[in-house]
Amino acid sequence: MLLCADVPRSRFALSSAGRHNGLTRLGSALAALVLSVSFAASAGETVAPATKSAAGPIVERADPAPREAGTVPALDESAALRAAEAAIGRIVPDLPLLDRSGRPVRLSDYRGKPLLVSFIYTGCFQVCPTQTRSLYEAVKGLDRLLGEHQFNVVSIGFNQPFDSPDAMRSFARQHRIEHRNWEFLSPPRQSVEELTRAFGFSFVATPAGFDHVLGVTVVDAEGRIHAQVYGDRLRADQLGAPLRQLLLNAPPAAASTLAAMVERVRILCTVYDPDTGEYRYDWKLIFEIIGGLLFFSSVALYFLFEWRDQRRARRLSCNAPRQASGSTA
Repeated sequence: MLLCADVPRSRFALSSAGRHNGLTRLGSALAALVLSVSFAASAGETVAPATKSAAGPIVERADPAPREAGTVPALDESAALRAAEAAIGRIVPDLPLLDRSGRPVRLSDYRGKPLLVSFIYTGCFQVCPTQTRSLYEAVKGLDRLLGEHQFNVVSIGFNQPFDSPDAMRSFARQHRIEHRNWEFLSPPRQSVEELTRAFGFSFVATPAGFDHVLGVTVVDAEGRIHAQVYGDRLRADQLGAPLRQLLLNAPPAAASTLAAMVERVRILCTVYDPDTGEYRYDWKLIFEIIGGLLFFSSVALYFLFEWRDQRRARRLSCNAPRQASGSTA
């Protein structure tokens, strides 16, 4: 009786030339696979969270005139920056607040997406409006880059009880801040100190208003402070860097769809253009990704065809002895 494993070598073994060609093709396929994996690793490479980024002054002085030491309260800029940096990595407290319509909200309501947080006071007539308007322009640019529903924004009034929901609503209307994912919040007066300390936001009351840190805090989807971005004239690239990092490094959802994967690749394939002040597609990176996908697809097809050919060869080699036995009989 002749079993498949006992088929004479000449019936199914590859010739030396065939083996050489197969090994060559296998080596080429493995090389392509290594290139694809290397590309994927470089595309998914992470960098350390950005903590310092500034555009314009870092501290607002309610009265910019020179002050004699000990005569007027003033904010220590170095101490304020140390406090802001120390807040990175901290979970923000889940304190009750009111939105501009007077409805109760909590910061935990915004978890699940990155959150941009700015502190303002509505009695400010120069720097806070400038910072808020620049943040609005940056957010519109980020919407084009990341998508309109990828992150949320909140502005919190720290001068209580004056930054009431009505005052915050008037401030937003006066400065034409119209964005569906941006809310203006008012904390209770007794919570202001705990809230601002948790965010590393420093301020000092002066006869002319407040000295305070200028900037935006970037909070991740779990409610942890990820980065501090300083300045009164914020740009999309300053905020875009930590936001892109959070979105690209976020674990994929259990029900991740093809659309979500495409969206992540789209975010990856954008780069800030300093000449235009906007994000644009990085076509070089796009072509590299397409090339990597083609390599990977070629490798997959190669192994599929090899598996099919070997399976067919084994089937033929097993059937040949049976046909030979039938002919003899």
